[in-house]
Amino acid sequence: MDSTKISSKVFNFSDGSEYGLQSSLRTGLKTVQNDMKLSHPLEKPCKQFVGPTTLRNSQGIHAPLRLQMEINAANKAITRLPCLPSSNFARDILDGNDDTICDGNMFSIEDFETIGDPHAMMEHRLGLKPL
Repeated sequence: MDSTKISSKVFNFSDGSEYGLQSSLRTGLKTVQNDMKLSHPLEKPCKQFVGPTTLRNSQGIHAPLRLQMEINAANKAITRLPCLPSSNFARDILDGNDDTICDGNMFSIEDFETIGDPHAMMEHRLGLKPL
């Protein structure tokens, strides 16, 4: 054999790391829960049914009705002027999302303030005058 000949091996790493391992600093921690998908079409409706049923069994029949009434009140009654964006914090509290921070809290485009005439926007909302 010729000792001057150097063998070259070609490695193909799909994630771009040197040894083929996942870099947690670059890609973040991988959790199984993020990769899971719903296994059956009825799984989501069943999960939506179990919450009120458990609440009714543990606290009484009034609890899911009261929670739904408060959610409806938070959606309809508590509104701001059209020129002021609303964070809908009352709905987040009722849904249990008040203590979680996600990308939508910081990078949501819809939460940016709208620049416009407050009087014209209010007239449009009341149906007095089109924009």
